[in-house]
Amino acid sequence: MELDFAFLADAAEVTNGKLYVIGGAFDTLCVRELPASWPRLTLVMRFLLTPAESGRPHALEIIVLDEDGKKIVNLSSSLNVERPPNMLSGTKQSVPIALNFFNARFDKKGSYSIEILVNGTSLKSIPLKILLQKPPAETLH
Repeated sequence: MELDFAFLADAAEVTNGKLYVIGGAFDTLCVRELPASWPRLTLVMRFLLTPAESGRPHALEIIVLDEDGKKIVNLSSSLNVERPPNMLSGTKQSVPIALNFFNARFDKKGSYSIEILVNGTSLKSIPLKILLQKPPAETLH
């Protein structure tokens, strides 16, 4: 199984095999205070499966680590996709996924990473920086 691409977005969904993405491919979030809660963060991925990989379970694991290597999220699921009967022989099957995290909590600023593993093998690490940005001081007119 191949991870064709993976990135973060403000929002995304999969409809009829297509990805619809809003505000994608960033690696930094600016927050005004800590701890911070981010309303919606979406992990967008597309896997490519060979005919031999279709129709059987694959263990998908998403791990979010802080800069100290502490796990703050550990999601596990089974990915089992049947091959459509109308697919061309020998071609890879595209499997788009939009995984939403609602009210993601970040307790401290720094570097985080989102690790994508399939069947225990790491396929990609996506960096995410959390920066503390104070609101601008009010000016008198």
